[in-house]
Amino acid sequence: MKMQQLRQEQNKSRKMFWSLAGLLDKKEKKELHLCIVFSVLSPLVDWGSMVALVLVFGRLSEPGIFRGLFGQVVFLGIIFLIKGLYVLLRKKISNNLLKNLAHIWSVKIYELYSKEELPEHNQRSVMQQVTGVRTDTEVSADILVTFINRFSRVITFGGYFLIIAYEAHWIGVLVCLFAMAVVMLPSMYCLRRIQQYSERKRKGDIKTASLVTTSYGAYKEIKMDSRADHLLEKYKRISMEHVQVQKEFAFMTERLGVISQSLIPAGIFFMLAAILAAGIDMSYFWADIIICITILIQLFPNVVLFIVESNRIQFGKKNYEVFYGNMKRYFQLKEKEEREQQLRRKQITFRKGVRMENLTFRYPNGKEIFRDASVEIPAGHSVAIIGSSGIGKTTFLDLLMGLLTPQSGHIWYDDFDLTAGRDAEGPCRADLGSVVSYIPQSIYLNGDTIRSNVVFMAEEENEERIISCLKRARIWEDVKEMADGLDTLIGENGTALSGGQRQRIALARALYKEFELLIMDEATAALDMETEREVMKDIHQMEGDKTILLVTHHLNLAGGCEFVYKIEDKKLVKIR
Repeated sequence: MKMQQLRQEQNKSRKMFWSLAGLLDKKEKKELHLCIVFSVLSPLVDWGSMVALVLVFGRLSEPGIFRGLFGQVVFLGIIFLIKGLYVLLRKKISNNLLKNLAHIWSVKIYELYSKEELPEHNQRSVMQQVTGVRTDTEVSADILVTFINRFSRVITFGGYFLIIAYEAHWIGVLVCLFAMAVVMLPSMYCLRRIQQYSERKRKGDIKTASLVTTSYGAYKEIKMDSRADHLLEKYKRISMEHVQVQKEFAFMTERLGVISQSLIPAGIFFMLAAILAAGIDMSYFWADIIICITILIQLFPNVVLFIVESNRIQFGKKNYEVFYGNMKRYFQLKEKEEREQQLRRKQITFRKGVRMENLTFRYPNGKEIFRDASVEIPAGHSVAIIGSSGIGKTTFLDLLMGLLTPQSGHIWYDDFDLTAGRDAEGPCRADLGSVVSYIPQSIYLNGDTIRSNVVFMAEEENEERIISCLKRARIWEDVKEMADGLDTLIGENGTALSGGQRQRIALARALYKEFELLIMDEATAALDMETEREVMKDIHQMEGDKTILLVTHHLNLAGGCEFVYKIEDKKLVKIR
């Protein structure tokens, strides 16, 4: 049963290798092939050095051999120096492949997470995303390279066993069989536990990292509620569970290596003891014994590394499964992009505005948010969408920006149907970002400077325009008072700023971008009444040139807009 399980796992390991190799492009496959070539040639180098060593040692019993031994010993030294240089070159090639693949795959998963649809994005936490981009890609690249190294060691073992069997005769055959049993039996015993460690380790990585981000992101709440000790105890418990998994895996791997290193020589000595006890004359096969011991000394490190590498492959299985699933989605994403590239590119206009017609939307869990809903946002005017918390205001915006797809209905930007991806001339592709600027309810600021956060992802930086946007967002006076002005570092997610300052920086960022429609999702919630009034006054002055869509639950804020709609009974009801 154990042997059958081992064969199944070996088949799965080979499938992992070929699956990962199948992800490579032409250039990456060249690197892989180069690594394989050097790994396959490595056993030949090992065998050559070993044969030379055996030939010299095999002649030690010949009379007068020591007079001509000097040249042969020097020759052996040169061979082992060449072998060392070759091993260094092979390791460099192997390491280059490992690091290059980890980088390339990391970029692809980052691209996937950046471009995937909103429902998929919402299924992960930030730490799952970090683990997917960095840890899973690194572990999967390591599995690919480790499999090549392990294959090389199998070939090396085969050659060593043939040399032992040929030079050491029946003693060599017994030693080979014993060494194989020592390697295989402990591995079969520990196989299932290693796979369990793999899943537990990945979950532990995510949980511990999540608690670290919680202690940072919820710092004020933790301090205010005196929950630091509670969070600390939770971190201690989860961290200890995580460490325990790592300790158990590390000890298991080391234990297998020590067992192999101890049992093989112990078995040989017990075999010699049995021969001596039987009264057999050792002088007849003393040379065979020396050859066996010499080869086994070279073999021991490879046996240990083979076990470690096999365990590492099994230990990374969960990371591989997640990574491979992500890569399949990545290729689906690229296929979709390629199909879209074949479509005519359309430049969206905003002369009429946005129309939502007879739209119905429900989430995968069956919860229906809109049914046959319609609304019009005319160009050059201000529109407010109001409604109670959880009624569907943010979902409405996600639909309007194409982040969610309705089950039926249409969303028109002038003559472009966003839901169908077509205009009057037929299917086409368009970029909403060319006309829409968006301030989300949950603001994200990076830990860089104020300048960087205003410019954000814009391709060009114009300092005069940055200052103008900061003035309109009513924060320029604050920035001028800061030690480094525009180049003031604001801390991760703006921790060095007040809540109102963060929202005003986000507003300045939205204003910096070229747009026709400004969408604000509770964008002034953290501002005091006076600042909110001044900011909205500047925003409304853009009416006529720009279109404003304000989503809020504050009626007084909506009162400054020309049109007001309320979400109720799964529809958008015009109340002004």
